[in-house]
Amino acid sequence: MTERRVYLDHAATSWPKPPGVLEACLEFQRDLGVAASRGAYLRGEQTDRAIAQVRSKLSRFLHLDDAYRVAWTSNGTMAIHAAIHSVLWQTDLRGEHVVTTATEHNSVLRTLADLQERRGLRWTMVPCDARGWVDPDAIEQAICSDTKLVIVNHASNVTGVVQDLERIGRIVANSEAWWMLDAAQSIGYVDFDPRSLGIDLVVAPAHKGLGGMFGTAFVVAASEVVPSLRSPWVGGTGRSSGTWTGPFEWLESVESGNLNGPSIASLGAALLSASTRSMADFQAKASDWLSRLRHQIARYASLRLVGYPDGPEDLQQVSRVPVLSFSSRTLGSHEMAMLLDSAMGLECRSGLHCAGAIHPFLGTDPQDGTLRMSFGHATSEADVDAAIQGIRLLGEVNA
Repeated sequence: MTERRVYLDHAATSWPKPPGVLEACLEFQRDLGVAASRGAYLRGEQTDRAIAQVRSKLSRFLHLDDAYRVAWTSNGTMAIHAAIHSVLWQTDLRGEHVVTTATEHNSVLRTLADLQERRGLRWTMVPCDARGWVDPDAIEQAICSDTKLVIVNHASNVTGVVQDLERIGRIVANSEAWWMLDAAQSIGYVDFDPRSLGIDLVVAPAHKGLGGMFGTAFVVAASEVVPSLRSPWVGGTGRSSGTWTGPFEWLESVESGNLNGPSIASLGAALLSASTRSMADFQAKASDWLSRLRHQIARYASLRLVGYPDGPEDLQQVSRVPVLSFSSRTLGSHEMAMLLDSAMGLECRSGLHCAGAIHPFLGTDPQDGTLRMSFGHATSEADVDAAIQGIRLLGEVNA
């Protein structure tokens, strides 16, 4: 195994972290190290202020103001769970309907399927095309009079395609439904303004495009919907300790239990680093990387580019985050990943990428999925060159 590590799995988590991120985590543990909202002593109050400062930094990064509320969770799955269950809190959901898409993460699809089975929820999954793009008109056709929530995955973690939020926003605004955006793959790579787009709920983890550490994610909720949200779970909050029957304030209930102070502190450092970067410059650079890789894959008949039905030139242009998937006629995705790792130290993701519904629309094996290469702010030109060499190796092995 080569000693060099070439990390090509930024869609799973960013690595290495931006300068200051690890240091912020250690500094929190060393200098504070106490629970938030649990004490009136000096370091307890300093901890509360430190977390509040990161909350404010995140709000500014998302162009938000006091019209939105940021609630911390432990990971992206729990943020999705918190958002959906806060909206769909009724015991009997037979009168409620949800619209979502085939590009969603399993954290969304499995939650909806579970609510259907246990509480009678009705939901519609809007298909995507062979790129992973969802037609906003199809979302409009799926919305009905009792649609309570529309859930959209901003960017596919299989093909990288970014959905048309402006058109979708206008459609949802003409309905009675609320709009939830899963920004797991887009935040940090695509600039968007939830307020101007009319998004009611945004969920995302901190450890991907933002560059934070594992252990923190968030739900951002518009203030106008917060009064209608109900506690997705209840527990210890450090406040209201004299009652156990509620009702409990929504943000307080989402943040039940101890917050991951070190991870939240690391996000603060990551956001500081993000504020010095140009998203436009990165998008231009990433677009060039994807183009180079697409054309390399197209040289080999044994390899199939996924999400580009018109070939590597992508004649039907859509925006994309730096994610690229392909498959092989002779090797499974796991075999390709192991070969690249053992031969060249390339770390890529194989499988279905926790997005089980999208693969029939992409024409990929519903059991094997794809080999995915994904890039981030720490990716270097040398990493991209190594990825091209890896594709060359796979093409020659498959020949």
